[in-house]
Amino acid sequence: MGFLTGILHFFVPRERTLLFTTFDQAQYFRVKSRLTAAGIRHRSKINGGMRAATNRANYGGNLAVQHELFVSKKDEHRALKEIQSSSV
Repeated sequence: MGFLTGILHFFVPRERTLLFTTFDQAQYFRVKSRLTAAGIRHRSKINGGMRAATNRANYGGNLAVQHELFVSKKDEHRALKEIQSSSV
């Protein structure tokens, strides 16, 4: 049963609640390291990777990359406290 649960969580991760969004890479890594240090499981999504950046650069656009952090619903309150305790 644990094997099937592992496969299910691989395709449908538990970390579904959007916790934090930023365009600043340094700020993203500060928050991510605080969550890791607190032992809070999280997932990242980075929109606007190399392909999108190359396309925007070819047309004279900005290289804005959006970083998002997701946590599980049960860890949301604890993660918010952890983020707010630091000056992000």
